Amino acid sequence: MEKPANKKLSSSELSFFCMQIAMTLKSGMLIKNSIDWMYDDIEEGNVKNALYSLKSKLSEKVPLHNAMKNSGYFPSYIVNMSQIGSVTGKLEDVMLSLSKYYDRENFLKGKIKNSIFYPAMLFVMMSFVIILLVTKIFPIFEGMLEELGASPDDSSFLVSFSNGIMAGRVAMVLVIIIMAAIAIIFIFNKTENGKKTLNNFLGNFALTKSIMKKITAYRFSSAMSLLLNSGMNVDSSIDMLLDIVEEPVLKNKIQLCKDSMKSGESFLDSVNKLSLFNSMQMQMLRMGQKIGEMDVVMNKLTDIYENEAEQAINNTVSLIEPMLVGILSVLIGMILISVMLPLMNIMSSIG
Repeated sequence: MEKPANKKLSSSELSFFCMQIAMTLKSGMLIKNSIDWMYDDIEEGNVKNALYSLKSKLSEKVPLHNAMKNSGYFPSYIVNMSQIGSVTGKLEDVMLSLSKYYDRENFLKGKIKNSIFYPAMLFVMMSFVIILLVTKIFPIFEGMLEELGASPDDSSFLVSFSNGIMAGRVAMVLVIIIMAAIAIIFIFNKTENGKKTLNNFLGNFALTKSIMKKITAYRFSSAMSLLLNSGMNVDSSIDMLLDIVEEPVLKNKIQLCKDSMKSGESFLDSVNKLSLFNSMQMQMLRMGQKIGEMDVVMNKLTDIYENEAEQAINNTVSLIEPMLVGILSVLIGMILISVMLPLMNIMSSIG
């Protein structure tokens, strides 16, 4: 069997993989044997391709984190965390924590996608109606006016009708421009600069600013909880986060935190300057530091911000949906009225 083409595993696939590894380690099975067992048991798919690559690497007696890195299927975060787990002897605990981490990431991504889906479909349907009006319905109306005997003397009727057609065409052009802009943004977001620009925009835009802040706080606390629970100290955790985090806004905040700590500030004072957590949550972190359970507090903050991010997304969508329906409905209504009224006036005058 030839090695299949590489494709990064999704959050749900990574969660499944980590959970399986944690379970087999708990049973006392060797990693190589567990990978062989998983490969034979799983159906065809991207996970099976990744397992095939791991089988090949592990047969050369390389550590799991090296096999994962060389396979190309795993993000740097899980590779580095696996290495920490191997060094500290907590690979089972790390894999279990990673499974929960990627479960949360998958839930959050799914929530965002589902929230965007309905407004996007509504926009597409309304856009289709506008395009249909301009390209199919309006020509029929124009033909009806000619059959009814409308002439250039009917200036008030024809001007109003023409204005309606013009409004429809302008709306159609705007719809096409918006769709093209969305396509360009989607492609641009695939690049590093594009991701950074889009994240900065969403972080400053009124409707998404609160959501982005909560998501950033959630990801920071989640990653810190995982790193601290694996046995790393605060300084090492910040250094590792800076190397493996890809999200631009979060990466920038981690860099600010590291710079502040280098200048002599404590970790908590540096975090406080980032404005990620409120005063009560900072007090929780200080208490956690005193009793040596910072990872537990970070995990609690992860749960809090996961729920708050979900609520913020729901609130924003509940605001956008009626606004979008109202704007598009008014636009279509104005176009139809501006066309139908002249037509009705002409019909009544002929009658």
